[in-house]
Amino acid sequence: MRTWVWGVLLMSAGCASPVAGPPGVETVRATPKSGVAAPAAQGETQLIVRVVPAGVSGQELQGASCVAETPWSRTEFTSPARLLMPDYGASAPPVVVTCRSGDASGSATAQPRAAWSGGMAGWPAVGISVGTGDAAGVGVGFGWYGGGVGTSSGVPVVTYADLLVPVQ
Repeated sequence: MRTWVWGVLLMSAGCASPVAGPPGVETVRATPKSGVAAPAAQGETQLIVRVVPAGVSGQELQGASCVAETPWSRTEFTSPARLLMPDYGASAPPVVVTCRSGDASGSATAQPRAAWSGGMAGWPAVGISVGTGDAAGVGVGFGWYGGGVGTSSGVPVVTYADLLVPVQ
């Protein structure tokens, strides 16, 4: 029994991997504005930006020229992109992204949000289920949902939802 428990724990630990961007999406770091004093950052957060034609669903325009701007940074990149930005916690600003593809242009704003919106107020929701199984015996399941992010310092980690910038 002890061997089985250690095996499950080791397999669970092996599932953890560093957060990476979606395949085919370039990663770009935010460029600080010179001469502007930003608040202290407590790590890094990401914003995935994709450009879409306005009014058309299911299409993405690749290769659009974009600029992401906050009070403390201005970053130029080509879409789609994963923008890595300093995590300013409660001082995190909205990010205004303006993109141009040919003659079409558009803008959208990403609002910051506390990452502990999953789980139960920052604590993970853990569930164990036991069923009767099938002819092979009893089934046992284990689940983990959300939480566990930004709770060690008492200041929430900030995330940004993926941003679609419509151009017309």
